Amino acid sequence: MSIGAIATAVLTLSLWLKPPRPRWPDTPVKWAWLAWAIALVLAAVFALDPLASLPRLKKALFPGLVSLAAFHTLDRRSRRRALAVLLLSSAVAAVYGTVFFVGHGAQFGHRARGAVGHYMTYGGQLLIFVPVAAGIALLARDRRWTWASGFVVTLGLVALVGTFTRSAWLGMAASFTTILGLTRPRWLIGLAVAIGVLVVVAPANYRDRLASAFDPNHPMNLERTYMWMAGLEMFKDRPLTGVGLEDLHPVYERYRLPQARESVGHLHSVPVQIMATMGIVGIIAFLWYFAALFRCAGAGLEPMLRAPDVDAGLRLGVLASLVGFAVAGLFEWNFGDEELLYPLLTLAGMAWAARGTGGRDAAA
Repeated sequence: MSIGAIATAVLTLSLWLKPPRPRWPDTPVKWAWLAWAIALVLAAVFALDPLASLPRLKKALFPGLVSLAAFHTLDRRSRRRALAVLLLSSAVAAVYGTVFFVGHGAQFGHRARGAVGHYMTYGGQLLIFVPVAAGIALLARDRRWTWASGFVVTLGLVALVGTFTRSAWLGMAASFTTILGLTRPRWLIGLAVAIGVLVVVAPANYRDRLASAFDPNHPMNLERTYMWMAGLEMFKDRPLTGVGLEDLHPVYERYRLPQARESVGHLHSVPVQIMATMGIVGIIAFLWYFAALFRCAGAGLEPMLRAPDVDAGLRLGVLASLVGFAVAGLFEWNFGDEELLYPLLTLAGMAWAARGTGGRDAAA
């Protein structure tokens, strides 16, 4: 993904420098990107170990994916091609993870995982792609898009079950609640009933796994609580710019509670991680940054929902993905996962490019 992004950026720059210059999209992320970059630099410069933090300044480049994606999908045909590739690759990834899961006995010890190799990252990817497919399936007027997207949703949800990833499950519930709340509020009761039925009929290991998400005394939940408490102590000691961007293993050992058993490199919560590593400056920049992503998907969405088409479904799905990503991020450090940032920011750019184009599927 990094090689592809760099190659695309270089080729895009060569296109843009050649007259006549194509229009460069003015996305909501522009100033938030600058604030985020400054916050990263400050966190690195004033870190406990600046040399260990400096390599992670590359994260300042990621917001550029929003503009890059918007630039290449401003016209409808390019956007449709990108979406078609996204749906196809999502279907392949879902099948891959499900086959892996079933082939290893469909059990918790061999949770579903994609080509990225980790079940939590895989669950996070599904959390990004499935709501986008669901938004398109719900709002597209072209039956080909409706059926193809619905098929991807089905495959993705099956794969998500096999990940046993509680944060992704909760995030997906939030995503679907967002989609229905904005388009079919009356269906929310049906969603609640469907979730309730699934919980009742699910095998015992799934019920236990889901119930554990709401048990504060569960061993895994206690460990995360200890991580968050340690993170808050880091923030108290260095409230302005945090302890730095480095892997937190050596720092965590200094703050780890006596009853904690795990030695970790991050704190399994986006707000806690950013507060601990980047301080007040970082959390303000992050909130601005994430609000800008929400604006990419949500600005001007309401009139598009009244004239639904593929682009309206795309923007609704990206908005729902952001909601789900934020919910999952309360319990895991998904914002530090590059395999998730690449698709999330790319989709935010595509959503911004699609604004104001609702109701024209027939002409596409």
